[in-house]
Order: sequence, then structure tokens, then C-alpha cells
Amino acid sequence: MANESSEDNQVCEELLRLLRMQRHDFINHIQVIHAMLQLGRTEKAMKYIEDLAKDPSLLSDAVRLHIKQTECRGTVNRV
Repeated sequence: MANESSEDNQVCEELLRLLRMQRHDFINHIQVIHAMLQLGRTEKAMKYIEDLAKDPSLLSDAVRLHIKQTECRGTVNRV
């Protein structure tokens, strides 16, 4: 039972790490879009958004990991 708890904790920690990375990447994408719009490059911003929407990596490893481990008690507030 203790081994299972330790394994669950490791999965939760990895989930948090991946979510932090995803949040960082998301903020970067928003900043790129914001800069394009400020520069009046609306078409380029639209293309950037369209390309992002087609990117299969947007379904992050965090989501895949969460599918494997659905309960991460007590760790959600640390994201």
C-alpha cells in the first residue's frame, strides 16, 4: 500500500510539472499573438492560431498522464 501511495505521488508530481510547462507554453503563444495584433499583422495572427489549433501536441502529456492516474489528492493547489 505504501508503494502504491509513493507511485501515486510521483504521478501527481509529474502531472504538476507537465501542467506548469503547458501553462508556460500557452502564455508564450498568447504573447506572440498579442504582439502580432499590436503590429497590425492580423492575417499572420490568424494563421498562427489556425496552426496552433491543428497541432496535435496541444493535447499535452499532462492530459495523457492524467488519464492513467485520475486522483491526485492534495496537489492540485500547487500548480
